[in-house]
Parts: sequence; C-alpha cells; structure tokens
Amino acid sequence: MRPIFVGNFEFDTRQSELERFFSKYGRIERVDMKSGYAFVYFEDERDAADAIRGTDNMPFGYERRRLSVEWAKGERGRHHDGPKSGGNQRPTKTLFVINFDPIRTRVRDIEKHFEPHGKVLHVRIRRNFAFVQFENQEEATRALECTHMSKVLDRVVSVEYALKDDDERGDKI
Repeated sequence: MRPIFVGNFEFDTRQSELERFFSKYGRIERVDMKSGYAFVYFEDERDAADAIRGTDNMPFGYERRRLSVEWAKGERGRHHDGPKSGGNQRPTKTLFVINFDPIRTRVRDIEKHFEPHGKVLHVRIRRNFAFVQFENQEEATRALECTHMSKVLDRVVSVEYALKDDDERGDKI
C-alpha cells in the first residue's frame, strides 16, 4: 500500500490524533510517526486519495497549522510479504527500526524483541527510531525477515537494513 505523507503538524502531535483525523476518509492500516511528519497507510488507495484532497492545506492541531498532505515520494510503501521495497536493501549487520512507542520503549524491550533471531551486540534508541546491531549480517537478515511488521509493546514496527553498520559510523557507541 502506497502511503501518504503528512507534514507540518506540531511536534507533540500524537499518533492517535492523526489516526482519528484521517479515519474519516477510510480504514487506516497504520501510521508511522516521525519528528514533525508522518506516513499514513490506508487499506484502500482510493481512501488515501480522498484524504489528500480533503486535508491538504487544512488547519490542524492547537496552533491550527496548515497540513501538507500528498503521496509519499519514491517507493516507501511496503506490502506484508516483507521489506522488499523502500529503505536500504543492501544487507548490513545493523537494522533500522521505526514506529515503536518512543515514550514507553526501552533498550531492553528492543533487545528482547530481537535476541531470538541472533546475538544483539548493541541497541541505540534516538527519539522515535532505533539501530540494532547484530554479530553478523546473516543474523540481521534473519531478524529483519522475522520482525518486520511485528509488534513491540502493541505497536507495529517497520524494520529495514541501516545504511551503514554502527561500527562503520566512526563515533563511539
């Protein structure tokens, strides 16, 4: 399903507020929150098109900011058969994880979720995304295949290969 991009809302906007706002246009599959923008996935692409027409430039939230709503650029949409499109497709031993609850989720929660699939060397959480580094690329691949679109503390997470392995970054973790 091709997502729509939603931008220019307030930083403290909750996922539930966006879900409620956009559910007027149809059934929502999921919402991937970022800092100041989100990707909203509708079950039916026609509903997504209606949402774009009906909400682009509409005032939203306490500050009544005008939303920027459009089709997401590129091939970010994913189907439930796995992480075939979008993101980094070059296998690395570090995974990039988004859409977990940034308030409730701790390093240990991420470790417990990924440990059954390989030896986790390190987890870094930054705002609303995380990097999970495995001992080798094969374990990371197994973890990606088993955890993409799985739930961490009742939130469906998106998992893909990180652009670089954490140990290639040059900063000490």
